[in-house]
Amino acid sequence: MFIETHLVTSDEHVLRSLLRLNYIAVVSLARIKDAGDDLLILRKIRGLRRRIPFTVTFIEGNNRYMLNKYITNDNIDVITILPGPEYPSRRQLSIIEDEGKYIELVALPFVRRGLIGDLSKVALDIMDYSTKAVLTIGVESINDVKNPIDLVNLMTLLTGDKGYWIKAIKDNPISLIVDSIYKSGVCI
Repeated sequence: MFIETHLVTSDEHVLRSLLRLNYIAVVSLARIKDAGDDLLILRKIRGLRRRIPFTVTFIEGNNRYMLNKYITNDNIDVITILPGPEYPSRRQLSIIEDEGKYIELVALPFVRRGLIGDLSKVALDIMDYSTKAVLTIGVESINDVKNPIDLVNLMTLLTGDKGYWIKAIKDNPISLIVDSIYKSGVCI
């Protein structure tokens, strides 16, 4: 059972394809402005078999200055890393770990842009400083739907550690969702 935490489309064909690949839930994106600042983004879970009402709050960690502003905020659950001009520093990754927050690495946008070197560097830094990494594909269309094991194999090639990325695909998204449900006070 897998969870895609970076779904950018609500196309029914995509959802059916994910269901066939044994995904149990997907997380879709919805940008919400926070006091005029477009940095905070709320994600809403959409269970493929059952609807569960709660949100996972995350920020994009591609601006170190803005990340410093939110890194210790109790309302933030996840720091998402996408291709960008900057990535969290090792010190920031250490603080994120100390705060008990999750780090989500979205792989497909790096691959699309030909930034395999950046993906490898960020992945190695995350492995060194985080036990709560979430690895996700970044599904925007039916062409992006992949078997999660293919993503694990790519990350294994880049970092040399298969076990870490299997855990990031299988265990951590579920832990993140359980933590967010608990934090939201939702009982299932």
